[in-house]
Amino acid sequence: MSQPQITVSLVRQLLTSPAGDPVLYIDETGNLTVGSEEHAPHDSVVATREEASDYFGEHHVDGLDDDTIADLLPETEQWVENTLEALNS
Repeated sequence: MSQPQITVSLVRQLLTSPAGDPVLYIDETGNLTVGSEEHAPHDSVVATREEASDYFGEHHVDGLDDDTIADLLPETEQWVENTLEALNS
């Protein structure tokens, strides 16, 4: 199975989600999805909205555009790797 990748679209969904305490997590099919922390299995959470806001927010001055998010995505691969390691241990 290939490792799921965080995309600009997923980051936008996480940052703008109306769900209570939204998180990005690995679902039962192995895909990344955004949903309420209440419904996501704890070990499968890749990032919370707060973590994503802190990470992506500290790297922009004039607004967070898609190009800025895309430039920062390679650094988020470790988030997914860490979650997969926790799920497989």
